[in-house]
Amino acid sequence: MTSTVAQPGVAAPFGPHDAAELVAALRSTVDLGTWRRAVAELARHPGAFAPHLRRTLKIRVLATSTGDLLAELLPAAGLAAGLGLEVTQAPYGQLEQELLDPRSATCRERPDYVLLVPTTDDLALGELAGRAPDDVAGDAVRRWTRLHEAARGAGIGVCQFLFTPPAADPFGSAALRFPESPSAVVARVNAELRAGSDAVLVDCERLAAEHGLRDWRDDRFWFAARQAVSLAALPAVARATAAALAADQGLSRRCVVVDLDNTLWDGVVGEEGIDGVGLTASPRGEAFAAFQEHLLTLHRRGVALAVATKNDADLARRAIAGVPGMRLRPEHLAAVVADWRPKSEQLRELASRLSLGLDSFAFADDNPAERLEVRRALPQVDVIDLPANPSDYVAALAGRPTLEPGRLTAADRQRNASYAGLRAAAELRERTGSLEDFLDDLAMEGVVRPVDDALLPRVAQLLGKTNQFNLTTRRRSEQEVAALAADPRWICLALALRDRLADHGVVGVAFAELQGEEAVVDTLLLSCRVIGRTAERLLLGQLGRAAAARGCTTLVGCYRATDRNALVADLYPQLGFAPREAAAGEQRYSLPLAALDDLATRHIAGGESDERTVQR
Repeated sequence: MTSTVAQPGVAAPFGPHDAAELVAALRSTVDLGTWRRAVAELARHPGAFAPHLRRTLKIRVLATSTGDLLAELLPAAGLAAGLGLEVTQAPYGQLEQELLDPRSATCRERPDYVLLVPTTDDLALGELAGRAPDDVAGDAVRRWTRLHEAARGAGIGVCQFLFTPPAADPFGSAALRFPESPSAVVARVNAELRAGSDAVLVDCERLAAEHGLRDWRDDRFWFAARQAVSLAALPAVARATAAALAADQGLSRRCVVVDLDNTLWDGVVGEEGIDGVGLTASPRGEAFAAFQEHLLTLHRRGVALAVATKNDADLARRAIAGVPGMRLRPEHLAAVVADWRPKSEQLRELASRLSLGLDSFAFADDNPAERLEVRRALPQVDVIDLPANPSDYVAALAGRPTLEPGRLTAADRQRNASYAGLRAAAELRERTGSLEDFLDDLAMEGVVRPVDDALLPRVAQLLGKTNQFNLTTRRRSEQEVAALAADPRWICLALALRDRLADHGVVGVAFAELQGEEAVVDTLLLSCRVIGRTAERLLLGQLGRAAAARGCTTLVGCYRATDRNALVADLYPQLGFAPREAAAGEQRYSLPLAALDDLATRHIAGGESDERTVQR
């Protein structure tokens, strides 16, 4: 193996390992110098950062303050969240002009998101002396929701900063007790925007509380240059923005993998024994207990938990069940890998067991050498640098941009029960003679129904994050899905699946556009949790029946290759579809609806939605 050695007076080349270390720093620090270095290196060496980017988005900043420094830092913030952010700015203060005029540059260019960056000065708090606080707050909420609606009407997603209370409030520390105080009006506007808007919201109220209100804004910069956020706080704002956008795109990590010794408990179980380690009534013991409780909160949110440890397998399992004071129990863990292989190999095994891509994982380990090995071998994994003091473990996870929650759905909260079902299913598979017998033994039931308002969040979530079993990988927002579901030229269906071991919730989506006598399958995807169970047959069969009821005679399947969906490259031929001429960069296949019975699966009961419902 050769290595590059820097010559005297010549800067060492910037390579993939340097990029990985810089991305790791962006996820854990808000030091402005580090962030400005990242901005410079990204501009000079974009290719070195490519392995860390999971999606590219176009963002247009619409601000009522100076947005230049924020726009400069956003691409670096995107690196921390796995996004390539292409950022442009509208002229200062031109929000209504840019969103209400269809001829504006924003409406013509149609970025993926507009980033609305208001300041507390936009709330007209000076009018509180002569107007009712309800009127002041109501006017503000109406203004911003109107801008949200205008952006959505133009087919643009919305991300907005919430407002921060003033550091100096005439009502002092009792301000929130008085509805007419500036702080109370800010809190009310934020609460109403949270409750009534489906925009992606960056909670600057909370960020300012974490940072300190007096340090959040520097009035010297505000009066001189209309810079609303202090330089020291800008990296935190930019990172929170990118994290919120990535979460909205369904890119949050779905599984946190942890070590055991000195990560979940204090000590080394192989040396000190099960009764010698634990979460004792001591400052260190309480810190490990707090870390486990934080992991449990992530578990309740729908994030899977797993263990990768260099330990004897039997000892590791007994310790998880028996170490004194454990908050985490065996049933909270989707999988445990305990052996003496490198941690990168253990993570690959976890990815295989859980049917997740490596970019779905975050990895926390107290050992710097183990973290470096994983970071070098698996750049897709978010490696969390746990601090030397376990009292700081919770903070290391709590501010992680890759673990930001998006819109939580019922399926998110069901996910860990589904992983437990997968674990039980794997054990059942080992005891069953054949795949056919295994599928029958699962006693699966499926229900396919049209996408409605209740299903929109989950369907949009699946569209945003499903990669492996996704025939075309078209990403659509809730608003775009709602428009297709309401269009009589489209059939939009969702599949819910359960078996005797778990209820997996909504795990499949199929959209078809009616083009004369053909129904063209624009989208077909399944969650990785149900791959290999013949659910695609049920979903396509129901789609074909709905198309036949609309007068179609042929189902046309489309496959658009990506670097993640090779798994389904031959799906349509395997299902009996005949190849036809490619179109629009996609391979296409067709199946006469007269042959629809060939798609039937005997392994999944149900699937027959009410005819009136299927046909809307």
